[in-house]
Amino acid sequence: MNVYEIHRYQNENFQYVVARTNKNSEEQVRKDVEKMNAMLSNEMKAQGIKYVFATGSMSDMIKQRGKKSKKEEQLSIL
Repeated sequence: MNVYEIHRYQNENFQYVVARTNKNSEEQVRKDVEKMNAMLSNEMKAQGIKYVFATGSMSDMIKQRGKKSKKEEQLSIL
């Protein structure tokens, strides 16, 4: 099963996942990305902010959650 995501980038640097879904179609998520990019202010565009469509699988999402939990554990130990 595919998972569709919207990622936020500043220039070529990934910042974070804005949204993730497996309930909406790929077409709908792509349209959402287009709308979000169209709504960016000129200032944000000048800073290199953009939204990008990404796709993955459920297993990728589960792996990512596992990594996040491990990172959080490491931070709490420090």
